[in-house]
Amino acid sequence: MISACKGETGCMVSSTLKLGISILNGGNVEVQQKMLEYLKDKKDVGFFLSVQALMQTCSVLDLNAFERQNKAEGLGMVSEEGTNMKSERGEKVMSDDEFTCDLFRMLQLLCEGHNNDFQNYLRTQTGSTTTINIIICTVDYLLRLQESISDFYWYYSGKDIIDEPGKKNFSKAMTVAKQIFNSLTEYIQGPCTGNQQSLTHSRLWDAVVGFLHVFAHMMMKLAQDSSQIDLLKELLDLQKDMVVMLLSLLEGNVVNGTIARQMVDMLVESSSNVEMILKFFDMFLKLKDIVASDAFRDYVTDPRGLISKKDFQKAMDSQKQYSPSEIQFLLSCSEADENDMINFEEFADRFQEPAKDIGFNIAVLLTNLSEHVPHDLRLKNFLEQAESVLNYFRPFLGRIEIMGASRKIERIYFEISEVNRTQWEMPQVRESKRQFIFDVVNEGGESEKMEMFVNFCEDTIFEMNIASQISEQDEEKEEDDDDEPAEGGAEAAGGGGGGGDEEGNGEEGEPESSSAFADFINSLLNFLSIFTFRNLRRQYRRVRKMTIKQIVVGLATFFWTILIGILHFIYSVCKGFFMLIWQTLFGGGLVEGAKNITVTEILASMPDPTQDEVHGDLPGEPGAGEEQEAGGVTDQMDTGGGEEEQEDNQDKEGGGPPRIDAPGGLGDMGIEATVEPPTPEGTPLTRRKQQPEEGAAAAAEPAPAPALEEPPPEPEKADTENGEKAEKEAETKEEEKQEEPKEKKTKAKKDKKQHREQGFQLWTELDIQRNKFLNYLSRNFYNLRFLALFIAFALNFILLFYKVSDSPPGEGDEVEGSGMFEGSGVGALFEGSGLFEGSAEEMEGSGGEEGGDEEEEEGPVYFFLEESTGYMQPTLTFLAALHTVIAFLCIIGYNCLKIPLVIFKREKELARKLEFDGLYITEQPEDDDIKGQWDRLVLNTPSFPNNYWDKFVKRKVLEKYGDIYGRERIAELLGMDLASLDVSQQTDKKQEEPDNSTLAWCTSIDFKYQIWKFGVVFTDGTFLYLCWYTIMSLLGHYNNFFYACHLLDIAIGVKDLRTILSSVTHNGKQLMMTLGLLAVVVYLYTVVAFIFFRKFYNKSEDEDEPDMKCDDMMTCYLFHMYVGVRAGGGIGDEIEDPAGDVYELYRVVFDITFFFFVIVILLAIIQGLIIDAFGELRDQQEQVKEDMETKCFICGIGSDYFDTTPHGFETHTLEEHNLANYMFFLMYLINKDETEHTGQESYVWKMYQERAWDFFPAGDCFRKQYEDQLA
Repeated sequence: MISACKGETGCMVSSTLKLGISILNGGNVEVQQKMLEYLKDKKDVGFFLSVQALMQTCSVLDLNAFERQNKAEGLGMVSEEGTNMKSERGEKVMSDDEFTCDLFRMLQLLCEGHNNDFQNYLRTQTGSTTTINIIICTVDYLLRLQESISDFYWYYSGKDIIDEPGKKNFSKAMTVAKQIFNSLTEYIQGPCTGNQQSLTHSRLWDAVVGFLHVFAHMMMKLAQDSSQIDLLKELLDLQKDMVVMLLSLLEGNVVNGTIARQMVDMLVESSSNVEMILKFFDMFLKLKDIVASDAFRDYVTDPRGLISKKDFQKAMDSQKQYSPSEIQFLLSCSEADENDMINFEEFADRFQEPAKDIGFNIAVLLTNLSEHVPHDLRLKNFLEQAESVLNYFRPFLGRIEIMGASRKIERIYFEISEVNRTQWEMPQVRESKRQFIFDVVNEGGESEKMEMFVNFCEDTIFEMNIASQISEQDEEKEEDDDDEPAEGGAEAAGGGGGGGDEEGNGEEGEPESSSAFADFINSLLNFLSIFTFRNLRRQYRRVRKMTIKQIVVGLATFFWTILIGILHFIYSVCKGFFMLIWQTLFGGGLVEGAKNITVTEILASMPDPTQDEVHGDLPGEPGAGEEQEAGGVTDQMDTGGGEEEQEDNQDKEGGGPPRIDAPGGLGDMGIEATVEPPTPEGTPLTRRKQQPEEGAAAAAEPAPAPALEEPPPEPEKADTENGEKAEKEAETKEEEKQEEPKEKKTKAKKDKKQHREQGFQLWTELDIQRNKFLNYLSRNFYNLRFLALFIAFALNFILLFYKVSDSPPGEGDEVEGSGMFEGSGVGALFEGSGLFEGSAEEMEGSGGEEGGDEEEEEGPVYFFLEESTGYMQPTLTFLAALHTVIAFLCIIGYNCLKIPLVIFKREKELARKLEFDGLYITEQPEDDDIKGQWDRLVLNTPSFPNNYWDKFVKRKVLEKYGDIYGRERIAELLGMDLASLDVSQQTDKKQEEPDNSTLAWCTSIDFKYQIWKFGVVFTDGTFLYLCWYTIMSLLGHYNNFFYACHLLDIAIGVKDLRTILSSVTHNGKQLMMTLGLLAVVVYLYTVVAFIFFRKFYNKSEDEDEPDMKCDDMMTCYLFHMYVGVRAGGGIGDEIEDPAGDVYELYRVVFDITFFFFVIVILLAIIQGLIIDAFGELRDQQEQVKEDMETKCFICGIGSDYFDTTPHGFETHTLEEHNLANYMFFLMYLINKDETEHTGQESYVWKMYQERAWDFFPAGDCFRKQYEDQLA
């Protein structure tokens, strides 16, 4: 269609462009390839000729036509159709802006995703008779558009503001210009060197110079009027897109390249405009920090956060950051109210974000040029002028080096957010970083090391995201908490007013008292705020500026205010006491209550003597309960609140004055119970029937005033008045009966709605508080561990004061020489359920050895806490409970902080093995591989993967292995539905309403995934250690000496001590094998001793009763293991001397060989294994430290090469090959949309997806590659 149009616009061409944009949107590679193949096969030159002609027909801003329209409008001319020219003004100037954007958008999408073939084909149609360079055509239209924008700028340069038609036309032109810059960026990214050269040889630089002039002057103009802020933001967005295009020109550039030098020439040509732009951004970037400083806020005296222009100028002068002309410009940009006051915070925020976005790109551009054109003096002048801007963005400017697709070292610049910098320094991230460096840096080659480094980066990114979410949620909740008091106060004020209007004087006591107390507290806080340091310093500055006359008047006013304040305070106190007494005695509440009581109501509240003890089956309590329940419902519908409800309950229970709506009683029987006979059963039935009706009527509206309210009139008048009142009462009752159903319905609806809203708000608030609590535990996990260790030391310090006794401490002769129980009776006795209780059977073994033939049973042993103050036992109990709570909180904090990372690592490992190794598809895990067999459980669950960010890993596995091993088999293995993946078979189904039932919730839980998750969690070493820690703490309540086990936590928490423990477990397998060999050798010696040398194993000192240690094999073996191995000279030192015995020679051989093989060799081997492991770990740590100080981790080049320049190696590892920057760049790629990637970013992302690490500059760096040019 485009080829057939031959450059003529129309509806079909516009529709064709929109269709092409729709099918190419997002970088559809298949459509791009088919279109390219079609154009190449057909050699369709008409397509490019038509595109060129369409670009030439695209209009730009026409100043002459615009002026003619203005004149016509001024003369009041109308068109032929009779409409005013004003309605057509916007359509006559650049009316085809939408078509122009569609045309260049389609050309952009043809190259989306850095399609190098289409990029080159747009420049040169190889094989065609005619070649159209679309790149040059685009630049030509851009130049025309820039010249028209410049003309419009000159037209409005002499005017104070740009009117609405001018804003509309500028907005059109800027929208089209943004699209053209985006298209040019897509033409050259990749990088496409041919298109880059074509652009640099075109008139692009003329257009850029013209745009810089427009940017510099229009920014200054638009910033001075708040009504033009929207147009200023569009202008800044256009400037940002232009800078991105300039950065794309530098992709793949070399040192002292042609493009970089031409760009420097362009900047020099428009140096004055560049200086204005840099000054503009510098002013507003510094403004945010300046207005937030205490020195600036000393000049702010208005509590609303406003400052006068005069004080603003003084504050800026005191900062010494701006010149007088810059301060005047800032004042002209500010917006003052009718009192000439400025909201400085809103003023600083207005330009902060746009200045940061564009200023960062300009900083990247200048930094890139400074490194590619290192010795240009003109560029150095620009860098000196932009030093403030560069310093502002230096902490957020990340830089890495990669091995590009052309096998040359390239530098990539990207933005690092402040949040990521903060999370990198979190304690859990520092711990992971330290563990990675000491575990990985000396293992494997370069590829294995890079693989481990990328895995570490992925784990750290996930961990940082968790920490960031914890912090962000907490900050959001703090902001909500700050906003809630104001809203709650407003609602309370409104509610109090409404309640007062409806309830009258009887319900105003509590709100008034609470508001008075709140006013008192606020007044006290306001008074104390006067004596803050900031306020005193501010007042001191004001006093210094005052004249003598002002000081005298101020002092007089000060003392007069104090006097009036004292008198007002005394008056308020006296008035408050008087009003309290008056409201209590004569406030009207009792009077109104007495006035509303009738004789029948007094009788109704009295007990009925004829019914006492008659109705045994119907006691009074249930009836009272029913009455109370009915009254409670109606009271909730009323707006009076809880106070009236409490009074109702008291009245119905007989504990307060009677109420006019009290149901039941003699009065009710006399008035309304005439329908039924006065039987004993009639009265309760009548009361039950009347309760709902009367209760609802009483709650809906008070009863009409009875005749007792009036003073007794004359007899004649009394009858007539009572008759009239009876008629009025009948009429009002009929009206009430008609209104009652409506009021009941509306109040019931409101009541249900309020209950739902209250319940929803309650659960929402509970959920917010739960998340806030969990976030707090996560952030303070390491602090809680340290606190638990500190409490463990305190508990064990108290345990040092325990003593043992044979008798209960209540007896006076229990402890000789110790008077701790005399008079005070303080002691901790653990008898029965206490610490320990020893019996005669438990002590018999030791008594047999020490006491000889004494067989007297010993009594129980008591452990008690010896103290004289009485505070140690309560302190021990309190610390024990606190330690248990903290230990449990540590488990919760670890579950929120580290368990998601554990699950993420396991899911990532399984997904990678599944995708790249074909685990469970091409090969199966071993039978003894418990981990692999357990992971099989989660493959077909719908929740997998949950924490791992690649949610399409199952689909990737299906596409990779489906053709070879069968799609049905793999889909069954992975739990996938093939029908849901086929788009052609999907039909539009009516969306069912979500089922919120409990059964639906239970069935929605992926129990299989949760079981697998629990298995992973309970095999995590740290989680098991924390569980053991908590169990020991719980056992400590039964036996306090269990808290001694918690002292081992210091070996886990301290890095140096953890290294010592690692030395024991480092060679664990060899150590256990050696111990096994020791046990075997000792057993062999035991066999020899048992057969030949039993008589030498008599350990008894009494000859009459020998103690033979080798009469049975088990005792003999245990004796050799326990005594022989520990003896310094072997077993021969512990048994009888063989001198003069027949087996003396054999005994000598036996003893010497035992000493040589067991003591000298085996024990020395065991000690050597531990010592060697410790030395190996220490050498590894020293080697890691030495490698990190002398060799770059990324490229592996030693420090000797870089130290030829001062601090060369330090600069290289901190700026060029910083580990943190590579991790931040990977995070930057993961979070960025793939369609927004630059050419270098797309290359790295593709390599990362393929798990290829060739982009790391192993053995090379930018400085080494361009050593000659940089020297």
